[in-house]
Amino acid sequence: MSDLIRTIANLTPDEKAELIAHLKAGKANVPRGAEIDFSRNHEWRFRSDMPFDLAAVSFEAGDPDPDCVQIDARAAGVNFRDVMIALRIYPMAPDVPSNMASDYAGVVTKVGSRVTRFKPGDHVVAMNIGHVEQGHVRENSHFAKCLNIYEMCVFHKPKQLAFVEAALIPTVYLTAWYALVNCARLERGGTVLIHTATGGVGLAAIEIARHIGAKIVATAGTPEKRAYLVERGIEHVFDSRSSRFAAEMRSAGIVPDTILNTLAGDLMLESLKLLGPFGHFVHIDKKDVATNAPLPLGYLIKGLSFHFLDISLLLRNPRHLESSFAELASLFEAGSIRPIRYRSYRAAEVKQAITEMSRGTHLGKLVIEYDSAQ
Repeated sequence: MSDLIRTIANLTPDEKAELIAHLKAGKANVPRGAEIDFSRNHEWRFRSDMPFDLAAVSFEAGDPDPDCVQIDARAAGVNFRDVMIALRIYPMAPDVPSNMASDYAGVVTKVGSRVTRFKPGDHVVAMNIGHVEQGHVRENSHFAKCLNIYEMCVFHKPKQLAFVEAALIPTVYLTAWYALVNCARLERGGTVLIHTATGGVGLAAIEIARHIGAKIVATAGTPEKRAYLVERGIEHVFDSRSSRFAAEMRSAGIVPDTILNTLAGDLMLESLKLLGPFGHFVHIDKKDVATNAPLPLGYLIKGLSFHFLDISLLLRNPRHLESSFAELASLFEAGSIRPIRYRSYRAAEVKQAITEMSRGTHLGKLVIEYDSAQ
């Protein structure tokens, strides 16, 4: 195990990017470590004793800081970034801590002295950056059951959603919403290409694009995933693992106005060529960013807009975060968009969930459910 840790720790940026690509293609798993041993005490957190050795340890949450809300978690979302954090290969956003479990839903147990929007007993959703104590975010406060979160990161849960459904919102729905609405300004009648569309962000983007009234084109990596998209009513579905999708789209006369991109390297550049004049390209994959890959500006000659989106940076702009969440919450409450497909795991199965995420074979989102009595 120690040899494996040293090996990965010494990888170059290109080698780390290759590892990320293998993980996404289902060719590698989270390295095996010690078995997870969760305490029955509800005030525990999930951490790594060594870079890839997942274990649990108890800690006292304490009273929340003046600007914080204490939450008893009922559900937490699992994202691919959690795999990268577990492997210590996540390209960190500036001034944003990298703790696993960025999506939370739960019940407020305490509030700080300056908190005005919440009271104990409120059902909430949170975009989590980690447990806060004495003005600092605690590193390695992964998958905490009870934690203190800044008020600006917490929102009232849409009433008709279960906790496990609400935990789907922060990362995947906020990413899809900000990409399509704020970055791309997708309009009714427009055409959007959603790459790897059976993932959490992809399925959320389908919900949002349908609400807007846009035409949807999609890609996915396996025949089973492509069949699922066809079952969802998407007429044009292509292979995300081959550049053939570009030629096939041209043959079908498909010219997207917007591309929500998760592909890297040559496949990303092939996608850029597909956009019509003044199209919008929203890139949410970090592989090329992590390796500082070049982007030839000639690809933008049709007046294209290129956006790189890391939704965690919304924490640096609370006004945008609050307005985006409010719009999403109103759509959920009106029934205009629905929760995406998900698979839930018990709290003692966090390791299994992260391993499943690393394989890339699942559809939709993975969620951890906590026992309310835990």
